[in-house]
Amino acid sequence: MTNVAKRLLLFLIMIPFLAFLILFVPHYGSIAVIILLTIVGFLCGLEMRTMLSKSERKLPRWTVFIPTLVAPLAWLVNMGWIPEKIPSLLMILAVLWSFFDAVFARVEELKNGIARMGSNLLMIMYPGWLLWWVAKLSWFDHANIVMFIFMLTVYLNDAAAWLFGILLGKHRNIIAVSPNKSVEGFFGGTLASVVVILVSAKLRSDIFSHPLWQLIIFGIVAAFTTIMGDLVESALKRSAGVKDSGHVIPARGGMLDSIDSILLTAPVFVWFLQLAV
Repeated sequence: MTNVAKRLLLFLIMIPFLAFLILFVPHYGSIAVIILLTIVGFLCGLEMRTMLSKSERKLPRWTVFIPTLVAPLAWLVNMGWIPEKIPSLLMILAVLWSFFDAVFARVEELKNGIARMGSNLLMIMYPGWLLWWVAKLSWFDHANIVMFIFMLTVYLNDAAAWLFGILLGKHRNIIAVSPNKSVEGFFGGTLASVVVILVSAKLRSDIFSHPLWQLIIFGIVAAFTTIMGDLVESALKRSAGVKDSGHVIPARGGMLDSIDSILLTAPVFVWFLQLAV
């Protein structure tokens, strides 16, 4: 089976599965989605630790639980079982650890202090802190609809960019970190995101009550962050000297390869919906 066929098959399987999970299992604060995000966070932590070890010492094993625990913490806050300040406190402690780890390094490791701090912070922020915003989508009223629209905004962008790139892509080598990306693919993905937002606003004006110009701008911004998420992941892989972040998903590579686009878009999505509120 060719890589294109594998990618299409994965798309046809995963999108309906995610849609079912989001739309038809909204119980207990979208617990099914939270469990999925917990598994995703754990796999992302493993992949990030492995990639960082290519250029720096391996992070402690326990650090893989930083992105793992983000979704459960968001769920506990949403259910009202812990104050919202607790995750913020834990975030501060994690950042302090990233600095202290370099301060208390062995003598022979002191010259790598900047790299140590950077590696630690990268694990905390990407994917850790960014996954927090994905989980935070479950806090909204009609959370299942919000998360479904979010999924379509990101993954239809990815699919359209890939399709436009294959069919029409002539202007490539624009960005060195990902030379196969094309200008045509970028515009195709942007068009898909804008259409998803506009159609969603037409069907669910109770969620997207923004004026038309804001909806269009948001669609463009969401498309930009979606594509940038993919490029950021490409930069990380280039730095680590690997083709894929892992091998858990056929035709996609690792888990980070599959969620890179949603990580940067989630904060923008949450902020935009809060703007309407």
